[in-house]
Amino acid sequence: VVTSNKELVAEKGDILLETAKENNVNFMFEASVGGGIPVLRPIVQCLAANEITEVAGILNGTTNFILSKMIFDSMSFEDALRLAQDNGYAEKDPTADIEGFDACRKICILAALCFGKHIYPKSVYTEGITKITLEDVEYARSWGGVIKLLGRAKKVGDRASAIVSPAFVKDSSILSGVNGVYNTVLVRGNAVGDVAFYGQGAGKMATASAVVADVIDCAQNIGRNKGISWDKETDGFLVDHNDVETALYVRATGCKTCAIEKAKAAFGDITVLSRENAPEDEFAFVTPEDREGTLREKLGGLDGINVISTIRVVNY
Repeated sequence: VVTSNKELVAEKGDILLETAKENNVNFMFEASVGGGIPVLRPIVQCLAANEITEVAGILNGTTNFILSKMIFDSMSFEDALRLAQDNGYAEKDPTADIEGFDACRKICILAALCFGKHIYPKSVYTEGITKITLEDVEYARSWGGVIKLLGRAKKVGDRASAIVSPAFVKDSSILSGVNGVYNTVLVRGNAVGDVAFYGQGAGKMATASAVVADVIDCAQNIGRNKGISWDKETDGFLVDHNDVETALYVRATGCKTCAIEKAKAAFGDITVLSRENAPEDEFAFVTPEDREGTLREKLGGLDGINVISTIRVVNY
């Protein structure tokens, strides 16, 4: 059986793989993540000698197109979404894309394949790009980076963390150069280091390429199960995102001088950002890394500050 249905694999992949094994057939789904990008098969076969410690990527072409237009053309989110719909990159109802649900299903599949345990999309903290503004884009540029919607999963001891959210990404990162409707997946192995897969994440021919490759693989392995599987989800396997270390970008309003001093006292060595034509009472900064829950507790304790937006900062 071959499918490109990411929702099916993310929700029922463990059951379907077990059923395929019991019947000595294969269940393949290369096209469910990254469209035409060969990523699932290389993880299983080419990186088999590695312990995969982390996987992350730009997993949705629609949101990457929208963010690219905001970054390079200073287009508002609403106008960029409309253009994506006009070009056929976004559905009439774009909720699954812009709210991060599509990327969430894909990171669940990648995490299950890399870490050997089923992760349901409902268990993953998911945040889309609807709150991203041109002001945030300008502050990211001041910081030396861009904003990308990332799906991320990481080994944490014998557990794992998984999240989908916008993130500040440095210009020096391979992820920052992936624009338009293109996708990329970064896999981190204990032996090979970082490996990146890049290409068209959607489209009829790209998806067909992956589907036909799976059909050929199935035909070459008739009567022999290839052994691809992962265990069922277990309680407590997924670490709460608030317990994972991160840095935070913060944009807020208030008494600028007072607020910056309070932020330095609360967080320590912050990086203060700037942008042209910012209102007198607007300011932005990036915190050092700490447990996310701790950062947000400190942020909530800063008096006289109206927080407008926060975005996680990654180091890839």
